[in-house]
Order: sequence, then C-alpha cells, then structure tokens
Amino acid sequence: MYTLLFYYTLAILLICVLAASVSLSSYFVSRRRSDLYVMIGFLFYFFDVALVFKDDFLYQNVSLHFESFWDIGNLYPSVVTGAGCMLFFWLAICDYIDERRKPFRYGPAILFVVLSLAVPFFEQEPRWHEFSFYTMRETTIFIMFAYLAIHYATCKSDVERIHMRSHRTAYCFAIIFTIGILLENIYFQLIFDPAIFEEYNVWFFAERNFFENMLMVCVAVVTLQACAKTLVLRFDKPPAREDAALEQSISELLPLYCKRHDLSEREGEVLELVLRGKDNQNIASNMNLALNTVKVHMHNILKKTHKSNRQELIRSFWQG
Repeated sequence: MYTLLFYYTLAILLICVLAASVSLSSYFVSRRRSDLYVMIGFLFYFFDVALVFKDDFLYQNVSLHFESFWDIGNLYPSVVTGAGCMLFFWLAICDYIDERRKPFRYGPAILFVVLSLAVPFFEQEPRWHEFSFYTMRETTIFIMFAYLAIHYATCKSDVERIHMRSHRTAYCFAIIFTIGILLENIYFQLIFDPAIFEEYNVWFFAERNFFENMLMVCVAVVTLQACAKTLVLRFDKPPAREDAALEQSISELLPLYCKRHDLSEREGEVLELVLRGKDNQNIASNMNLALNTVKVHMHNILKKTHKSNRQELIRSFWQG
C-alpha cells in the first residue's frame, strides 16, 4: 500500500511541475499575468502535497497510535500552502473574468487563513478539530464557485457569458470533485475508525484527500489545454519583430541552422532578414542587391532546407 501511495504522490507532484512549467512557458510567450498566477498556484500545491513526506523524514522511528490519527501535523505550513494555492488560482480566474476589485480578488484567501487559524480556538474535540480545519478549504472553494455562478447570472455582456460558458464542463467537474473532497473528509475524519486497521498503518488517510488531488489534475488538464493553444499559435505565427531578445535569439541559432543546411554566408544574411519579417524588396534594399538576386538566394535557401515557402522556413528555424 505504501509503495503504491508513494508513486501515486510522485505522479501528482509531477503533474504539478508539468503544469507549472507549461504555464511559465506560456507566460513568456503571451505575457498574460494569469499564466504566471497559475504557475505560482501549482508550485504552492506542489509543496502542499509534498508536506506528506515531512513526517516520514522527521519521525522515521516513531511508533504511531490510532489516537494520533486526527492530529494536524502541519497546521501552519498547510495554511500557507493552501492560502497560496487558492490566492493565485483565484487571481487567474479574476483576470479571466476581468474582476479588478481588490476585496473580491484577495478576500477568499484572507477568509481561508482567518477561518483556518480560528479553528483550534473554537473546536477541541480531535475528530471535529481536524474536520473543521480541512473543511475550510472546501468552504472557501464553494464561495468561489458561488461567486462565479452569480457573476455569470448577472453578467450583461453576451460575449463574456459565451466566454465563461465555454468552460462549463470544467466548472461542473470542479464542483463534483469538491463535493467529493467534502464527503471524503466526512468519512475519514468523522466516521472512519483507525483502531480497526491499526496494524496496517492507515494514518495517511487522515490528511490526504484523493478527490482534492483529482480536482488539481482537472485544473492541470484545463491549464495544459489553454497553454497549448498559446504555444501552438506562437509556432504558427513565429516572431517577426525587432528587439534585443529577437536579435540575440537569431544570432545564437542562425550559425548552427546555416551549418546544418549548408547555407552560404550570403544565404545566411538573407535568412536573417527573412526572420526579421523583411520581404524580398526590403531585403534587396538592405543588402544593396538586385531583386532577382534575392529571389535566387531565397530559392536556394528553400531548396536546401526542403521547405516550400517562407512561412515553413521560419517555423523550421524557430523549431530548431
């Protein structure tokens, strides 16, 4: 069981890293703040999941008893990782629906922190203490769902309503998984009796929630789909601007590309101007060549690189 759980946890961590990496890549291309928010949100959830390994390192030789099943072993770290995860995912959603009011952008995360830290002062019975603490996450998430539903119902823009409706499947799955999180908490934290299975060491059920993991996998799938569209668009329409970053990229990649395809020095100069978005007439003017000479060079470049047109040539270059 523990071996299976170990690899399961690694898979969840890997999904978080993958989604964060692709979100960061999309941010570098699009400069959308929402991509950056999602990336940070997944990093927070990565550390949230990784907290389960903390006790394995700190208490390797400690014998556990079933009475400790309801202990909250990582109270403050869980509050920090949970709040960070909710804050940045919610900021991404707020950017998506163009919600700029600070109370609505930061309110859910602040509410989560306040409620989570207040639990130890109002609930002392171990079962209800643990249940109340972890249910603060679902409470905050349901508040977010309610806000999105109200925003959709009161939105006067048909364009925005269509935009939001395109994600209704993900929204419904997110609600289902969140309900699953709550039901799982009810069973393992209020009903389940660990004493029956004490010899099998079932403490991992207390602070883990598999439905929560599935919710984040759902978010990761939506994130990867959205980022893939951005990155594919970048591939379909490679950069054709003039700035320092483009100049540096071209200067680094061009020599290797020319060597790989046996392009002459002059053909490399022509290709460099093509990558900057120049047409044949502008290339001729920049290089003080006849237009027909430039056309000959272009024909030779396309022939050597086995490309049928200029757009395929540019894609080939940026693809590496």
